[in-house]
Amino acid sequence: MKKFDWIVVGGGIAGISIAEILTRQGHSVALVEKNKKLASVATREFHEWVHTGSLYTLVKDQMKTLKYILGSLDDLLEFYSSYKNMNLSPTEKGLLINDQSNGWFNKNYINFKYRLKNRKFLFNWMFSVARSIALIEGIKKHDWLRRRAGIIESVTSEYYLPIIKNFINLLFTNKKFYGIKSSDFTTNSRVLLKDLLSTSVKNGLEIFTENELINLENKENHIVAICKKEEITTKRVVFCVGGGIEKFTNIKIKKSLAPIAVVKNVPVGTESFVELDYFKKTCINIITKGSSYGMIGGISLSDKKDLEKYFDYMIAEHKKLNPQIQILEKYIGVKNEIISKGENRSYIFHINQDKSNKNVWSVIPGKFSLAFSIAPEFYRLLYKKNPKKYFATHETNPDISNIIEDTVWGEIQNQSN
Repeated sequence: MKKFDWIVVGGGIAGISIAEILTRQGHSVALVEKNKKLASVATREFHEWVHTGSLYTLVKDQMKTLKYILGSLDDLLEFYSSYKNMNLSPTEKGLLINDQSNGWFNKNYINFKYRLKNRKFLFNWMFSVARSIALIEGIKKHDWLRRRAGIIESVTSEYYLPIIKNFINLLFTNKKFYGIKSSDFTTNSRVLLKDLLSTSVKNGLEIFTENELINLENKENHIVAICKKEEITTKRVVFCVGGGIEKFTNIKIKKSLAPIAVVKNVPVGTESFVELDYFKKTCINIITKGSSYGMIGGISLSDKKDLEKYFDYMIAEHKKLNPQIQILEKYIGVKNEIISKGENRSYIFHINQDKSNKNVWSVIPGKFSLAFSIAPEFYRLLYKKNPKKYFATHETNPDISNIIEDTVWGEIQNQSN
């Protein structure tokens, strides 16, 4: 029986990124996935929205989420630039997305639209919007060449006067919405995942699909993973299975439900946007896909009974804007989060060591965008040093393409065509 340094349980973005960082450093790794293909659950359902912190300028968490997001971009630039398809570059005034085929990222920027009509009497909302706009402008102008973005003072050092100016401008505008193009953009997630996996396999990663983990057994100085098809021996295990973590650890997960629909007949020239409001249930968004497709959504809900009502509202609002859009499929994305006392939501990543077995770990990425931070941070935490910045990468091969599930919208688009 072959013995591995690590078993990574779960083949979503968290599992793939951690497997890549470990194999990059020469560790032997087995990636175990219960489904037929990798990236087949949350990493299949998401909008492919890369967060740069803009959306979290409205979150009341002492800018903790903003700091995590900005730090993840630092790690992306520092530890993933060896990949030739990683087409994001730092400049002294923001991030530059380079035009190239098979690039990881697209110049599909998300426009933010803050609702002002009938909201000007809500002082907290108006101040939050003024502050959000100032922070977004700070992110867009950030000097990525000279500062660590995870230190948010580089974004907030000169934003008090802009907040005042923004607040006054908002009070005196007659517009229903105030719009600003954010620094957020979209990703070609399947290109990115295939690049990470191809390099990992070249570095020795072994992938076991349709092989659900049943139990772990401690034997002398190693762990035996009892799986559906076989037993696998390892020194250490890391769980990257979202809500499935509860089955193997004492960690409690909060699930939230995201109503999403794939649509067709989106007019040419339509830009991705999110409408933001003080009353969260009136928020909507659309992320454009290809020539005429898009994904519409808006909020996450905790109660299943509220889903259909929000679906109806979301679809009706989008049809007011684009009457010709056609709903191809509705589905529910599930978000798994670790919530601390006093929190309603938690968008940051979590890395936990099992109290009863120090060779067992678990991670929750929080957001797809944070995978570029959670993997280097996981390695730093375990081995007390940074992973390699410069290393050999490898082209995607057909075998890798065949074991990665397409996104929901990509699958529907192929069926529609």
